Amino acid sequence: MQKSTKARAGVRVPPELMNIVGTSGAILAVVATGSAVTAALPDPNVWQFAGAYLAPAALAFAAYWWIAQKL
Repeated sequence: MQKSTKARAGVRVPPELMNIVGTSGAILAVVATGSAVTAALPDPNVWQFAGAYLAPAALAFAAYWWIAQKL
């Protein structure tokens, strides 16, 4: 029995589109996490407000940097 090798006709997503989707997802995750942290604080001052958004942004950048090093 001989198997036929045929190329799969799948949908190819361009890497640029995947980059846009990934960046959009990261931005939404950072904003959602920052707003959740800000909502949990009783009376946030300016520095706590900034930290609530900068901490998840720093983690997102670290993940991006780590992935970029592996490519």
